[in-house]
Amino acid sequence: MSDQTAETTAGTAPVRTEPRHNAGYAILATLRNYGIDTVFGIPGTHNLEFYRHLDELDIKPVTTRHEQGASYGADGWSLTTGLPGVVITTSGPGLLNSLSGAATAYAESRPMILLSPGRPRGTEFRDIGSLHETKNPTGAVDSIIGLSRRVSSASEAVEMIHNAFVSFKHDRPRPIHIEVPLDVLEETGGFTEEELRARPLGSFQPAQPHDVARAANMLAASKKPVIVAGGGSVAAHEAVLELAELLEAPVITSTNGKGAIPERHRLSLGADLRLGTAHAFCRDADAMLIIGSKIGEAELWGGDIRPNGPIIRVDIERQQMLTNITPDLELPGNSVAVVPQLIAALKAEGVESGTRAAPDLTEVFDQLDDEGRSIAPELAKLNEIIMSVLPENAIVGGDSSQVTYMGTTTFYRAPKPNSLLYMGTYATLGYGLPASIGAKIAAPERPVVCLLGDGALMFAIQEIMTAVEQDLDLPIICVDNGGYGEIRANEEDRSIAPTAVDLRQPDWVRLAEGFGATGFSATMDTLAETVRQALGTKGPSLVHLTIGRDI
Repeated sequence: MSDQTAETTAGTAPVRTEPRHNAGYAILATLRNYGIDTVFGIPGTHNLEFYRHLDELDIKPVTTRHEQGASYGADGWSLTTGLPGVVITTSGPGLLNSLSGAATAYAESRPMILLSPGRPRGTEFRDIGSLHETKNPTGAVDSIIGLSRRVSSASEAVEMIHNAFVSFKHDRPRPIHIEVPLDVLEETGGFTEEELRARPLGSFQPAQPHDVARAANMLAASKKPVIVAGGGSVAAHEAVLELAELLEAPVITSTNGKGAIPERHRLSLGADLRLGTAHAFCRDADAMLIIGSKIGEAELWGGDIRPNGPIIRVDIERQQMLTNITPDLELPGNSVAVVPQLIAALKAEGVESGTRAAPDLTEVFDQLDDEGRSIAPELAKLNEIIMSVLPENAIVGGDSSQVTYMGTTTFYRAPKPNSLLYMGTYATLGYGLPASIGAKIAAPERPVVCLLGDGALMFAIQEIMTAVEQDLDLPIICVDNGGYGEIRANEEDRSIAPTAVDLRQPDWVRLAEGFGATGFSATMDTLAETVRQALGTKGPSLVHLTIGRDI
């Protein structure tokens, strides 16, 4: 591998980076061997031995303007690539700043690896006033994610990475954090190149054949089956579509499962589990197959979807199959293996394509859309306008904004999985913009549009500069309802006068231009044409749309 080079800020002679095959190299080289070519973070005094090796290993660093943006950006990149997002932070505050994104990945069952330096060995927990001193960073992180560990050698860190990739494939994906003491991070040697190579990850776990046969018998006997697909189904999305067509079973998804089958398909009921129409439709079914979903209350909004017949659940984690809705039959295993098992077992039962009556879903399609429009008419309208001009293969970055969960989740017809960047369980503000940046970096050939509210955008406004620096063609559509619209509505519901929710707004167009982006103002009448202009604009652009408060 060649030495790294970089131009000095003065543009004079190149500065050489001295190659040191230390623990930082071992960790990054292992990640590169698993296909990681992009990392998100901010260089700091203590993490430079991670950054030393990036150019040598052909890994692109994305420097966000806040570590929270780094972890959200890594999540958007991960959703688009299918690989774990990698975040490099410095010690103490840098690590803690990233934790909202790590908690998001935990709540939404997504893979992420956080790397941070730590105090040298022997100085743990000492109150001596060292730089970025933090009482117990590993313990803090471990309390909110899958695993956080302080390693004692390069080999231990490398082994954690190997184990993480196995876990991401075979278990419920959850983020991990590796803290590398500063003296370990700088140590050279202690590993071989063979140790750094990617290892075979093994085959996906199938379900027990006799249980699959029982499930196939239940489904074959049903007249009105329904499939509920969650985030755990998306890796098997092609097989899920085949299964749905074989059974002539409508598919409704969680927001994490959105696009598990193309949402313009005749059997897709979209990601509208929150709507009463969907609840009634599911209750009328005579069998339900739930694939990779916890059926969380954040998705159902208090509704009941239990059918008038047996419930079969497929999940990689047995405990998940016992949450919220108790199944009549459990199929523990990876959907990538289990869904094809079900298809084969159904065919063995004599079920063939075209042998079952196709349901006419026209009425329920219309009812779902009408209910969505009735909840938030203005948000529905603007979403329908925007979606009418987006390219078919667009990725839409959402946020915990009303415009997302009262509009985009219904009116954006996702062509494939992970085309909507969202986090319905953790429901964090500030996610949409950095996640969209991560997705656009991962898939520069696909149009990416960030659609979110003014409150959410203000949580991550600094990341417009990241989009400018990365030279991304990224329209950002800011729907401005004057502050925190949902909380305003919550206050009104409780007979509380609007308190701390009506917020002063900047001049959004000038703000965008100050970052080096292009700014547009839009009205409902001009929205379609303005979005078209933004889609044709080089570099980031911001479309500002003011809406009323009757939502």
